[in-house]
Amino acid sequence: MSNASQRIEVCDGEQMARIIDEMWDDRVSFAKYIIGFNPSDQQGDALAALDKHDAVSVKSGHGCGKSGVESVTILHYMSCRTFPKIPCTSPSKHQLYDVLWAELSKWHRQMNPLFRDMFTWTKEKFMHKEHPEEWFAVARTATKENPEALAGFHADYVMRVIDEASGVCEPVFEVLEGAHGRLETKELMCGNPTRLDGTFYRSHTKDKDSYKGITWSCLDSPWVKQQYIDRIFRKFGKDSNIARVRVYGLFPLQEGDSFIPYALVEDAMFRDIVPQEGQPVVFGVDVARFGDDETVIAIRRGDEFLPYHVLRGKDTVQIASYVRALANVHKPIAIFVDVIGWGAGVHDNLYHAGFPSYGINVSESPAMEPDTYRRLRDELWGGMRDWLQERRGRLCNKYCESLKGAAIEDTEDTLIGELTTPKYEIPHGKIVIESKDKLKARQVQSPNRADAHNLTFAQPMASYQVDESPEGNEDYRNQPLDDEAGY
Repeated sequence: MSNASQRIEVCDGEQMARIIDEMWDDRVSFAKYIIGFNPSDQQGDALAALDKHDAVSVKSGHGCGKSGVESVTILHYMSCRTFPKIPCTSPSKHQLYDVLWAELSKWHRQMNPLFRDMFTWTKEKFMHKEHPEEWFAVARTATKENPEALAGFHADYVMRVIDEASGVCEPVFEVLEGAHGRLETKELMCGNPTRLDGTFYRSHTKDKDSYKGITWSCLDSPWVKQQYIDRIFRKFGKDSNIARVRVYGLFPLQEGDSFIPYALVEDAMFRDIVPQEGQPVVFGVDVARFGDDETVIAIRRGDEFLPYHVLRGKDTVQIASYVRALANVHKPIAIFVDVIGWGAGVHDNLYHAGFPSYGINVSESPAMEPDTYRRLRDELWGGMRDWLQERRGRLCNKYCESLKGAAIEDTEDTLIGELTTPKYEIPHGKIVIESKDKLKARQVQSPNRADAHNLTFAQPMASYQVDESPEGNEDYRNQPLDDEAGY
């Protein structure tokens, strides 16, 4: 994106004032000649749209350069408007500080020095050195419970920047509506189109007359590698919801026959929650059945999933050894192992070594809701969906491939795809989730990562292998180990 050779060398205040006047509503030129940011055609379209429209909404595939456009937009407004206020928000602190704010810092450093040196930083604020209380952009997350964090922004010039707008809750948008300028109010919303409701969705549907709507497809972006697109198509299919959202920049289809809605999973990836340190830990272990499958170990601490572990090409002894090593670190109160196929050997190894391993036969009848689900596997998928619908927990989009290696960001969103791809039917009035064999038949990969995460909801669904119940409690083996957490 950078093309510093195009930048204009600004030497004095008179030249600077002339450039501000010429580029007041020419964000593409400002990007190229003052910042050194050479936008793609898609990015240029969005920047030009802000020149002509007060509100622009960009729905985009993954990796098309949303944060770059947001950063350029902020730098332009800070440079070309006097005493502006720019509230910036996103569903999570990670997205706001580690992605948007980091991108803004990067392009600020590359600006022409006369512009660059007007501004300074704190952790949450980008501001004019001489007028820090009146001329600034500020990064603030706001929650459904505390939308007032974004209240009180009034000035002659106000611009609202909403990153990953699909995940921002409605009370926050309601408060942001009160942030307006006496002379001008601009708004830029960007995000992956994950939800079929909310302000971002309406900006492309029933409220589209109030916004300039723009769609970015990965197929048209020079920043997205073809390998990424090919992998999404190969794993989940060209017509899957994850392909629509992550590749084409389109909203998912109506929930239809997908069991878990895309928006529920996406929201759980970005949600900020109460710290879960000290909460009980459980493992879910889905053991590979075939040579091209993965063994996956999911780790849930209270309502927070930690980075999961992925093993390939390991036998049952090696898998059990790996799980034991993880258990020595995390001290789980329960390890739920799918015992169909090779999983039985892993469970036996763990159990006889003294670890709290419980064998889960997912082909058995449901334990808790036999009138709703046909098999235990279906019930486990229901447990995950119920947990997601509570909107209280957080999934993790990182995984490890060794005990000591750093967690790897899953840029292909494999867990999201696996949780949202399986279909369901209701024959004879009971829910049946699409089997792994049927998924493979339509060339969709086996949802091993999803199944491992679902296994963490097995308690109290398993037939526990305890020698005796505590005195006076004959139903001990079928009770949750932790009433609040549900396992």
